Amino acid sequence: MKCLVVTLVLDKRTEDAPELQDVLTRHGCLFKVRLGVHAGSAGECSDSGLIILLAEGAEKELDSFFEELKKFPRVKVKCIELC
Repeated sequence: MKCLVVTLVLDKRTEDAPELQDVLTRHGCLFKVRLGVHAGSAGECSDSGLIILLAEGAEKELDSFFEELKKFPRVKVKCIELC
């Protein structure tokens, strides 16, 4: 089992979020914590966003998740292995 902190930075949130949401849902059992934030004020939302995940799972499951993330060239992915 691996335990990772994963950050996803979206530059075109409104374009990538719907399909990315499907990927996150398919792999939802991997995530112990999921936090998504974007700037917004007075009815206007930023098109950039940040998703922070605490992921825990078998290497094969995590590899499958990261393979699917490669479909999103505008989404920047960074990982820190905790255990």
